[in-house]
Amino acid sequence: MIDLVTLKDFLVLCQTRSFSRAAERCHVSVSGLSRRIQGLEQWLGAPVFDRRKTALELTHAGQRLQAVSSEVVYALEGLRKSIKADGEDRQLRIRFAAPHIMSAVFFPDWVPRLHNDFKTAKFSVDSDNLPECMELLGDGSADYVVALFDEAGTVAERLGVVLEAGDHRVLELGRERLVPVSAPNAAGRPLFDLHGRAGEPVSFLGYAAECHLGWSLQPLLKRHGELPLQQNHSASLTDGLRFMALSSLGVAWLPQTLVREDLGAGRLVRAGDPAFDVPLRFTLLRRPEPLAAQAERLWGYLNDLAEAHQAAPADVTTRGGHTLAASETPVHAD
Repeated sequence: MIDLVTLKDFLVLCQTRSFSRAAERCHVSVSGLSRRIQGLEQWLGAPVFDRRKTALELTHAGQRLQAVSSEVVYALEGLRKSIKADGEDRQLRIRFAAPHIMSAVFFPDWVPRLHNDFKTAKFSVDSDNLPECMELLGDGSADYVVALFDEAGTVAERLGVVLEAGDHRVLELGRERLVPVSAPNAAGRPLFDLHGRAGEPVSFLGYAAECHLGWSLQPLLKRHGELPLQQNHSASLTDGLRFMALSSLGVAWLPQTLVREDLGAGRLVRAGDPAFDVPLRFTLLRRPEPLAAQAERLWGYLNDLAEAHQAAPADVTTRGGHTLAASETPVHAD
């Protein structure tokens, strides 16, 4: 049976045409190299060098073996380096899966802050609807899922078939809220006011059925069933609802972080008081199995920050209103 080392030694000998020089380059004795070449010739069934001449010359069989060996060694070395590079890259990579909204309200502030302590890490984010993100986590295509979970547990309940107690480890990374907003009228009041005249229809901009923020909004709408909301428009992405709200099409419940600048500039105004807000939590989920090196290191880093936050919350609160880590809690589907 031939091996890669013997083929590489054979190729060196083809270059040097000298057993002594080839043995030196291959870090083997001359007798050891000779035995390897003899074994190669026995395996091939023909001599590869004509030893009757002063200088080593390849036989016809040797020339054919040299051509094939060069391709084989090159291909195997390339494969080895590629697999090694993939493995090294995997140890450095931290893979997130997150709903689209997180790219607007979470990652822009969070990842740059993490980069200061994870300079060699490689971050990647796959954006999709939350159920699809959970599938990526379940099949090992993602290390973490980051999403907004409502305090009422509606999102966890909707994911109950995937998110079972004990199947995930969870960290709360901070707080967010859905706030009702509308374009203003000439007087700076909301065009679509949740405190308007009783019975007067209010155009409502709703989330598409697959959007998890819409799931979080449903309990509040049920509690305020008296609201005369009339849903004429909907969108699967918060950016779409924000654009509709800015275009004076109705009232939308949007993440406060997303509309902070719009509210500050007066492009949007609150359509209702804080009683109509929906409290949310930035939530990080992972599987209990060990992760790659940098991804596992991140979990320990966030747990340390959670302890620091509990001792001194102001030290780790970001300007966006969320922390790098707040507390580790179990998630239950019931």
